[in-house]
Amino acid sequence: MKLAQGRHQPHTPAPCGRLVSLRFLIAEAEVELVPAEVAGHPAVRKGAEQQGRRPSEILLDQNLHGQAMSRLDDGKRRGRPDILHYTLLTLLESPLAKQNRIQVAVHTRHNLLIHVRPDTRLPRGEARFQGLLAKVLREGKSHDKEPLLWIDGECTPKHAVKTFAKGPVIRLDENAPVMAPTELVKLAKDGELTVVLGGFPSGQFLPAWVEAAPQTASIWPEALNAWAVAAELAAAFRWQVPAPTVPASPS
Repeated sequence: MKLAQGRHQPHTPAPCGRLVSLRFLIAEAEVELVPAEVAGHPAVRKGAEQQGRRPSEILLDQNLHGQAMSRLDDGKRRGRPDILHYTLLTLLESPLAKQNRIQVAVHTRHNLLIHVRPDTRLPRGEARFQGLLAKVLREGKSHDKEPLLWIDGECTPKHAVKTFAKGPVIRLDENAPVMAPTELVKLAKDGELTVVLGGFPSGQFLPAWVEAAPQTASIWPEALNAWAVAAELAAAFRWQVPAPTVPASPS
C-alpha cells in the first residue's frame, strides 16, 4: 500500500494556556479493504461494480458481504466499519470536541495507525464514510489540503500506545471492575487521560492489546457499544476535568 509521505500533525487552534484533553484510541477496529480470499464472490463483485471500483478497492462490510465472509478467519468479527463510523461521529460532534479537548486515533486489525483530525466533520451517510475510509486505506490519507484522516504507518499495539497516549492509559473491558464514568475520568494526570476502546463487535481484546494497555475498567455491568461508552466518557470528562480558565484581558 502507498502511504502518505511524512507525518501530518493534527490541525488545532492554539490554546490559551495548557489544554487538557481526553484521548481515545480505538483499538482492533475491524476496517479493511476486501481481502483476496473473497474478492471473487458475487456479492463483493456486485458491490464493487456499483462503486466503479475493483473488489480489492472497497471496504469489507459484514452487512453486504456476510455470506462471502464465512470463508474468512474471524469472519464473524471482521468487516464492521459501522462501529468506527458511529463512534467517530459521537466523539467528533461532542461538546468536548467543540472545546478542542479530544484527540482520536484508530488502530486496525492489520496494525495500521490512523490519525483523525479533531475538527473533522465526517460524512453522516455510511456510503460516503466508507468511500472516505477506503480512500485512506488505499492511498494513505484523505485528499484534502490538510488531511482529515491519515495513516501514520504500521505499528504494534504497544507502539501505538507509546506514540499516541498521554496520561494514564485505561482499556475499557466489559469484564473489568465497574467504575462510574465520573470517577474514571478523575484518573487523569495533569489533565490528560487516554482510553482504549474496542472497535470490534464482540469478544475479547487480543493478547497484544492486553499487554499494551493492562490497566482496565468498565463503566457498566454489561457490554455496551463503543459509541455509548465514548459518549459517557466524553461527557464525564467535560464536567469533571474542566478546561483552564482563560484570564480576562486587561481593560
